[in-house]
Amino acid sequence: MSNLIDENCPRVTNVNRCLRQSVIMLFASMLGAGAGYALEPDLEVAMKQLNEQFSTSVIIPGYEALGGQMERLVLATQSFEAEPTEANLAAVRTAWLAAVSSWTSTNTVAFGPVHSLGYSTALEFPADEAGIDTLLATTAETEAFDVESLLPSLQGFEAMAYLLGTANNKTAADFSNQERRYLSALVVRADGVTTDLLTVWQTGWNSNPAYGTLLSTAGSPGNHLYLSVESGSEEIIRSIVNSLEVISAEELPDILEASELLAESPDTTTLQLLSSGIQGIQSAYVGTTAELGMGVSGLVAIANPTIDQQIQSSLVTALNSIDQAISDPTNTVPLFQAQRSVDIAFELLQTEILPLVQN
Repeated sequence: MSNLIDENCPRVTNVNRCLRQSVIMLFASMLGAGAGYALEPDLEVAMKQLNEQFSTSVIIPGYEALGGQMERLVLATQSFEAEPTEANLAAVRTAWLAAVSSWTSTNTVAFGPVHSLGYSTALEFPADEAGIDTLLATTAETEAFDVESLLPSLQGFEAMAYLLGTANNKTAADFSNQERRYLSALVVRADGVTTDLLTVWQTGWNSNPAYGTLLSTAGSPGNHLYLSVESGSEEIIRSIVNSLEVISAEELPDILEASELLAESPDTTTLQLLSSGIQGIQSAYVGTTAELGMGVSGLVAIANPTIDQQIQSSLVTALNSIDQAISDPTNTVPLFQAQRSVDIAFELLQTEILPLVQN
């Protein structure tokens, strides 16, 4: 145990997290030593199957669901632009939360074109609130908002959230004509981005084959993106590992640091989006449906069924804990439980599973 602490502590600055990480790694090593790993040929077959099925079982269904939520958001904002009633404003806010939750869930396995082609930047860039105010003040009512030409900080879900002003109790009467037009333009632009993203995965872009095809044929002759079967599976698993690390090292600590403020103004939206993120990880790990194909769990179960069960259990516990926190945002105990569970899943995937799919 002391050797693990000595090895891992230099990599972290928080002593409690260091000790927790060391305990988890010791637990993970015990699991690996006790259960044993499958033979390499079995893993090779599992990796090939994961690559072949992941886009159709996880990625594409996720982007299709996001597209459906974006269509609802477009209709809601258009109705609010035409009739700025409280009911229509409430419908926009509900549709926005559903859409951004769907995006958050899908973005937990965000690799490939979502970043390389700039889609994530167009959807989730931090909003420049002062810049938005200036844009609204300097745009004539007869002038269309060309959102695509705007800086990323003036578009996307964060810009929509700023305009909606939920935290400031903004009413329908508080919205100017400009704000309603701008909001509609933002949503139409985001809807187009999500449509393009799905197209890239299903059909391709700029004479390139569909990204789903590139992933499913990893290691095949002529595939210059994924030169080996392992490289495809590695990218899938690494994307989950990265998302777990962000939740554990950034998102949950930020929420816990603000715990004193939660009693005065509970932020259930942040918790709901956190839940959506973990749900996305869970879907990527277990797969969406048996009919569509396997998730990462299928590969892990072949390598070490004990570790697979532990990861699945940890994700369920994390989700249940976040649900408890949503029910009572002033109680931070479930959040600490969620962080411990996310840490376990992260360490097991990073230290025990990721090395199996690396060349």
